[in-house]
Amino acid sequence: MTKSKTVMVVDDSVTIRKIMQRELSKADYEVILAKNGMEAMAILEWADPYPDLITLDIDMPKMNGFELCERIRAGGTSENERKNDLSQIPIIFVSANDNIDNRERGYELEVIDFIGKPFAPGKLVSTIDNILNSQEQFADMSALIVEDSPFIRRIIRKVLERHGLTIYEVENGAEALEVIKQINFEIDIIITDYVMPGMSGEELCRTLRSLEALDQVPIFFISSIDTKDTVLGFFKVGANDYLPKPFIEEEFRARIVTHLRNRKYVKELEQLNNKLKYQADHDALTGLYNRGYFSRHIAPNFAHCSYNGEELGCILIDLDYFKNVNDNYGHSFGDLVLTKFAELLQVNRREGDIPARYGGEEFVLLLLDADLDDTVQIAEQIRKSAEGCIYNDGKTELQVTISMGVASLQQHLPETPDKLLTMADEALYKAKAGGRNRVEVYDPKS
Repeated sequence: MTKSKTVMVVDDSVTIRKIMQRELSKADYEVILAKNGMEAMAILEWADPYPDLITLDIDMPKMNGFELCERIRAGGTSENERKNDLSQIPIIFVSANDNIDNRERGYELEVIDFIGKPFAPGKLVSTIDNILNSQEQFADMSALIVEDSPFIRRIIRKVLERHGLTIYEVENGAEALEVIKQINFEIDIIITDYVMPGMSGEELCRTLRSLEALDQVPIFFISSIDTKDTVLGFFKVGANDYLPKPFIEEEFRARIVTHLRNRKYVKELEQLNNKLKYQADHDALTGLYNRGYFSRHIAPNFAHCSYNGEELGCILIDLDYFKNVNDNYGHSFGDLVLTKFAELLQVNRREGDIPARYGGEEFVLLLLDADLDDTVQIAEQIRKSAEGCIYNDGKTELQVTISMGVASLQQHLPETPDKLLTMADEALYKAKAGGRNRVEVYDPKS
């Protein structure tokens, strides 16, 4: 059974405390009451565990809401674990004095939200639910806030923090572009002001939309300028949404969540497509390219090299006596041998070469810009590495050698990609017939 979360209500009005206690209790929150900041601090000294959230009135005798908030936040840099934990508790101001100056001061003290008195039924619970029990979390996503007003940035940050996003903040468009480059374009939503020093939000949006990596990232405008032409201008340069300042936080949050939900869906779809593409191109066991991928890529490379007179080498590889490995040690050990050899092949290939599992225990390596001597040298390097490799599953140790056949486009002049592979296959057959664990080059005379 899930443990109820606890809210501490600090207010000098008996009536307000009772109203808040009744609403929160109906919503299954446990409630701790305090009539002023001094009493609240005394309770917090001994509380174990701490409440999950604290609501504070601003105007109270003995110790007001700001003073209590300062005391709570003061432990943020302390080495004392309890004081540090206390400083992290989310705080909401519930006050009749909900004005710009109090909000500015409250946000400086990292207050999460403000609720004005008198508040509508359900407002208190919905606000606390959004903070403590947010239904949608986007912990693997990130947001960039581009806004020159620290006050507005704090409001936006607090909304986004409730949903677990990683948040980046900058004051202008030029800084935004720098941050985006630094994080390698890994951003999921951009919230930007319109009027900023240097680069305007419109210029920033136009620049961002010119970057292919950001074409699916939602851009959300906020602006105190809300003329028809300006708003239309936002959408013309690629904005996805717009809200005029000052905005209602709950409306902003609802719209942001919609964009994040859509962005998450797009990312999941991209990941699924990438996964399906990977599976279509790669061998499930070894992770190398599969035969289908190799067949699709040998043809254009063959055509390019033939037309330009460039070198192209091909090595066909067979694991010696592999059937005996499966028969004597089981298919699990056989799979281990195939997987480890694939790793060995990857290590010994050059960048740009195309290694693939061609079928069963047969592998192939296409070498771009490699003449016959280069291809033989690389083949011999792979053979020696395989000869020196001991396959071990904790129970069995085994050495498995390889046989290799080599063919070269410019040396052997095959008419087609299939003919190049046939030449390498004939050389491989010769290597196996000659005793295995060897490299043989295609010879039209043999």
